[in-house]
Amino acid sequence: MTPVIHILDSHSANQIAAGEVVERPASVVKELVENAIDAGAERIDITIEGNGIPLIRVRDDGCGIAIDDLPLAVIRHATSKIHQIEDLDHLRTLGFRGEALPSIASVSEMEISSRPADEVAGLSLKLRGGEQAEFSEVGCPVGTTVTIRNLFFNTPVRLKFLKSTPTEFGLISDTIGRIALAHPEIAFSLTHPHQVVLQTSGRGDLRETIGAILGHTMARQLIPINAQQDDWQIEGFISPPDLVRSSKQTQTFMINGRIVRSPFLNRALEEGYHTIIPNKLHPVVVFHLHIPPSEYDVNVHPTKMDVRFKHEQALAPFITQAVYQTLIKNKPLRSFQDKLPSTHEPKAAFSFKNSPRSVVSVVLGNSKAGGEYQETKAPLTGSVPEIEPLRPEIFDQAKLYLPVHEIDLFQSPVSEMSQEALVTSNLQEASISQNNPPCESEPVTKDTLAHIWPLAQVFNTYILTTDGEVLLMIDQHAAHERINYERLFAQFRQAEHSSQTLLIPLSMEFTLQEEQVVLENLWNLTEMGFILEQFGERTYLLRGVPVQTGTIPADRLLRQFIEEVLQKNSSPTIERLLEEWIYLLACKESIKAQDSLSLLEMEQLIALLGRSANPYTCPHGRPTMVKMTRQELEKRFYRT
Repeated sequence: MTPVIHILDSHSANQIAAGEVVERPASVVKELVENAIDAGAERIDITIEGNGIPLIRVRDDGCGIAIDDLPLAVIRHATSKIHQIEDLDHLRTLGFRGEALPSIASVSEMEISSRPADEVAGLSLKLRGGEQAEFSEVGCPVGTTVTIRNLFFNTPVRLKFLKSTPTEFGLISDTIGRIALAHPEIAFSLTHPHQVVLQTSGRGDLRETIGAILGHTMARQLIPINAQQDDWQIEGFISPPDLVRSSKQTQTFMINGRIVRSPFLNRALEEGYHTIIPNKLHPVVVFHLHIPPSEYDVNVHPTKMDVRFKHEQALAPFITQAVYQTLIKNKPLRSFQDKLPSTHEPKAAFSFKNSPRSVVSVVLGNSKAGGEYQETKAPLTGSVPEIEPLRPEIFDQAKLYLPVHEIDLFQSPVSEMSQEALVTSNLQEASISQNNPPCESEPVTKDTLAHIWPLAQVFNTYILTTDGEVLLMIDQHAAHERINYERLFAQFRQAEHSSQTLLIPLSMEFTLQEEQVVLENLWNLTEMGFILEQFGERTYLLRGVPVQTGTIPADRLLRQFIEEVLQKNSSPTIERLLEEWIYLLACKESIKAQDSLSLLEMEQLIALLGRSANPYTCPHGRPTMVKMTRQELEKRFYRT
């Protein structure tokens, strides 16, 4: 019998391996730039012609390649980064397998010129299709220059799958930009063909580098984030809630200086923004995670872009909480747009019909020295109706909104000491599990809007307020929805997770994978209140469900649990599963647009909102309030 298995020649094997590493010109640029970073370069210059096929040149001022090492650099699996597999647990370099240069050389015409600092002259090595062509001594500066010409000349089928020149160059510039964000201490320049397209200073200022990559206007709006837990550290910048995009293109994740793709990091980030921005919108993020090399693995794909983590269950809540706390501490108030309103827009109907007849605070137009407003008391003129009484159908549950203490906001204020004790208690409870939402649903008694007072209701929908320095427009429905959401969430967390028995058990059939999820999480499901009984091969009877399920079909809730475990590799809590139902309840119990409010009701709504953990957005991520500063107001009146 004629043998059908044979060993591929080395040239074919190299070209197949190159297909794993060198997907397109941007892949070549990434590998060469990472080699330059590993060489300790302080400046890296990249030159591109066309879409990268005619020419790619990467020049650095790193340590250079020794004369004896240069021939070895283009041999597969020849590396200076590791000696044995255990070295991967302590790896700090971007490359380590010794595949980049030989893979690129096998599908291009390559020239490497390099000189170490202790050598008088440099050495040049030229190859075509991975086969050695010639060595020669050359004069060159300290560092290494790698020139790639006629990429994929011997694999023309690869050329058919490339996009247009602008698209391919866009991918190259995006790659360089992200690497520059990971290394603000290195000066990068990208030239195409004779125009400098991108340039960073290399001064180590990340915000400055973000400005060079994403634009200075965006860079100024970003919020710095810095958090640490044991050996884990997060640093970088995240966007406020009003700076979002419809795609994740402006998100950059880095681990120890390496650009990575990670659905896990995406999910942890999204949890941090949960209920702060609307669904299907994404923040702008430059996110750098520092963790020990032994706790993650980048050797899961030839491009070393994908990463896996050893302690996802603990790392996720650390990231989520760091993002959430950073956003809340920043007080994410939206601002009015600078664009002047159209002259055809309807006039604002400011209604004072519910204001008290006696005296209100009026902020005078002139101010004291130093920009402080002078506040005085002035009576309202004209006929003003009597104040409407507080309507019990809207606010009769107000005491329920107040955690821990059932008090009247206007008759029995909490003492400063008790407030501090409650806030301290809440901070201690802020360490959440991965599956719980951020601690916005935890009770917080400190009134963050205590300095705000209402002026009027606009369009029977928005409450115009001020603190004497800025104007705030509060969406009454969104504000009340936030109050109800946090109250309901607190009630669900405090309630016992008991079961209610189904009158007729539900038969549920699972796939092999779904059954494993059920078996692995059986204890968690039982704690939540699910009662399952095996009824055959991959078939179970659902005999009991959590008491909080309300009208939600019991089997749908269990299916949702399984789907979240399969998608996120973590077990959601019962509150998380019921979150959409809590949204619905909070919305139904809230005052609506077009509901007229008295001044006293506005004050009570503001007070309740100020005691929320996150008073700035509704549960769906819409803003509860927007602000207008004095500067913005003066700009609209052309006083600046």
